[in-house]
Amino acid sequence: MPMHRLYVLFMCCLVIFTDMVGYSIITPSIPLFAKLFNASDAAISFAFAAYPVAFLITILPFGYLVDKLGKNYLIIGLGMLSLATACLFLVFAESIISFSLARAFQGIGSAASRVAAQPLAAQQIDASKKKGLEISSITIAYGLGMILGPALGSLGGLRTPFYINFIIAAVVGVAALVSLRKVNVSESRVDHNYPGIIRRPGIIVACLTIMFLYASLGMMEVLFPLYMDSLGFAKGSIGLLFLILSILLVIGQPVTGYWMNRTGPYFIILVGFLFFALGLSLMVIGKTFVSWIPVFMLAGVTIGALTSASMLLIAENSSYGEQGSAYGIWNFSFSIGYLWGPALGGMLSDVSHSYTPSLGFKVPFCFFSFMCLCCMLFFKICMAPQTGRQNKDSQH
Repeated sequence: MPMHRLYVLFMCCLVIFTDMVGYSIITPSIPLFAKLFNASDAAISFAFAAYPVAFLITILPFGYLVDKLGKNYLIIGLGMLSLATACLFLVFAESIISFSLARAFQGIGSAASRVAAQPLAAQQIDASKKKGLEISSITIAYGLGMILGPALGSLGGLRTPFYINFIIAAVVGVAALVSLRKVNVSESRVDHNYPGIIRRPGIIVACLTIMFLYASLGMMEVLFPLYMDSLGFAKGSIGLLFLILSILLVIGQPVTGYWMNRTGPYFIILVGFLFFALGLSLMVIGKTFVSWIPVFMLAGVTIGALTSASMLLIAENSSYGEQGSAYGIWNFSFSIGYLWGPALGGMLSDVSHSYTPSLGFKVPFCFFSFMCLCCMLFFKICMAPQTGRQNKDSQH
């Protein structure tokens, strides 16, 4: 029985890993597609945005289907099939329209895969004494996919990476359909609704955590490379720093998972936001590559810790038959943050460079740092009754 539980958890991690490879494998090929289509920066950007749009539109319906049908393997299989279809569109893409369709299928596949795999993984750790450590395996899968995706995307010619991704998605999809067929939660269905789920303090904290975290991260991913470029750093240096961040996100998970087992997710969120806010400010204070290395190492560990803690909160504050919807709301919050964060950061940067050139990039980074500290204080208020309850439980 334990081996079966761990195998299901492994398959969920493999699905998440494949999804993240599919998301990031396209990055090195974007300039090549832009030249192939003779597309402007705006056109390729809008086509690229088909992914988050499709993700946002489908994530909540998929979450409802997971709970309604109780057959996670079917939704996972659909997600992997959609990703494989996206790869075929990219293999044969000859226009900006086919590229946009590929990105849309990627968004649909990602929504289906995540919202079905995450609650299935959460159910496997429900009775475990090492919940924090085991939920961290999902974040490790995210991080490994983020690392391997661009590496695979750099192989061969324009089409080669998508042939590879097609094979991976197809194999994982078939494996999930076959091996997870008997793992469903149809008997655990409960009556629920989205407003009822989202009113729970634990769900609110988890969703706000992931939204503000990825709003800040999205801002950083757009503006920090521009900040480095303004200081004369090459593209390779920028990529190396983000690689360091991804690696620390992965290798820091066992430690944060163990820590989460001892303290619970609420404490991790408070400490994580404190150090993440510190890291955002230090990014624009430093001006040398050496000074940025420890800052990005800190950012990688805190991003991983906050992601894992928020996922564990969702698992602890939702029942089996509603976890699809709960993780759907969590993923929806993640996407919303990833949309407004870069937009707000860009506007703050433009205003700062226009009216206070001496401050420049410091304004958006310090603003988001302050916002993270405000979140930390707000969460402290929300968490007070929850942590008190946890302490009482631990004494019995």
